[in-house]
Amino acid sequence: MNKYRIAIEEGLSNIEEILREEGYDVRELDDGGAQADAVIITGMNDDLAGYANVLTDGIVIDASGRQPEEILYELEKHLRIRDEL
Repeated sequence: MNKYRIAIEEGLSNIEEILREEGYDVRELDDGGAQADAVIITGMNDDLAGYANVLTDGIVIDASGRQPEEILYELEKHLRIRDEL
């Protein structure tokens, strides 16, 4: 598996943990959003969602109300599709 860089919004430590266990390079959104393959946000702040879209050409996933396993599944699905293009 490629080592993808994932930027996550502060406060998503449960998602950060599962992504690290799966071998992803996880960074805080402020530290690595521009170079990230994907950005995971809480969706609580619409301005942040717009900010994330401007910072990266990567995938943006809204984690609000979802389990870490759901986020991991969606992330892997989108990365697989992107790599096939």
